[in-house]
Amino acid sequence: MTTSEKSEVFFFPYDRVRAFLRGLRTLFSEVANVVSAGDSVAVKVHMGEYGGSGYLRPPIVRRACDLIKEAGGRPFVTDTTTLYPLGRFTASQYLATAARNGFTEESVGAPLVIADGEQGYDGELVEIPRQISGCSLDTIKIARKIFHADSLIVLSHVKGHEQAGFGGSIKNVAMGCVSKESKAAQHRANRAIIDISKCNGCGQCVEACTFKALSLVEEKMVRDDEKCMDCSHCLYLCPEDVYSLPPEAKERFQVSLAHAAAGVLGRFHSKVAFINFVQDVTRLCDCVAPSGFPVVPDIGILASTDVVAIDKASLDLIAQSKPLGKFADISSPDILGKINGTDSLLQIRTAQELGLGNMEYQLKEQRITK
Repeated sequence: MTTSEKSEVFFFPYDRVRAFLRGLRTLFSEVANVVSAGDSVAVKVHMGEYGGSGYLRPPIVRRACDLIKEAGGRPFVTDTTTLYPLGRFTASQYLATAARNGFTEESVGAPLVIADGEQGYDGELVEIPRQISGCSLDTIKIARKIFHADSLIVLSHVKGHEQAGFGGSIKNVAMGCVSKESKAAQHRANRAIIDISKCNGCGQCVEACTFKALSLVEEKMVRDDEKCMDCSHCLYLCPEDVYSLPPEAKERFQVSLAHAAAGVLGRFHSKVAFINFVQDVTRLCDCVAPSGFPVVPDIGILASTDVVAIDKASLDLIAQSKPLGKFADISSPDILGKINGTDSLLQIRTAQELGLGNMEYQLKEQRITK
């Protein structure tokens, strides 16, 4: 492959200056052509779980919205509800959590929209063009307000993820732009195995299951597989370790992520750009509060119109960094994957095979010019 065939990834490093907002302006100018005058622009961002601190700060999102307006677009800041029943399970709960975390229409300069509706089921069904690696996911339900946007700007906080190895733009699109049913479809690879011999009948999981998929029969837990939405809440809640992930669950989950991303991105074609923030890189994702200690020093911001290239470049920059604290002895081309017990490059390789982008890239370092 020649250099001219490589995807472009623009990089603003934090090594000499940490002018986040000016750096974001410099990077956005390289991908601003995905926004046309008058476009309704969905600004996809994770606004943080209640009690967390690793999410992207509101001033960063505000700068992105201001830049979109300068390009002639009409931004709205958006995300979707969660499968697990905590601070973002419904749209109203999410907006309350977002406000506690500093996200309001006034702070970001744009409307805040929970794109899949109050309960998380509002969406438009689209086909996933093809399936590989044994994945059965052939349709995905894109959250309705995202589906009807003209263009999409994906702001991703790069960090670890216990089941996917890491979360970047691919995961942000795949899990964050779809309705509850499609989240469940991706998480089906993670449906917990039950060791009923460990169950003491305490009933904590039954009480916590929002989808009423669990019950007690003769003082033992019973799961209704038809009702189960694979949110994994029981997996993390159970004090007796009754639940565990099946073999290769993390790898199959990543394959599902890539397929779901293919479904979402097929809606936008050339009208989407990705901006990755490689800072506050913790072992766990922003859904976990707290998400843990930093794994590497803050690195910088990347921008691209290639979802595969930007995630690969993000992992490469992390691999080139010196891990911190208890992670100091880790040496791997996939530091976050090694910490979380999987090969997190699998989602990137699968996305490339599905035609979403190119793992070969040119990293073009940007400096503040004004």
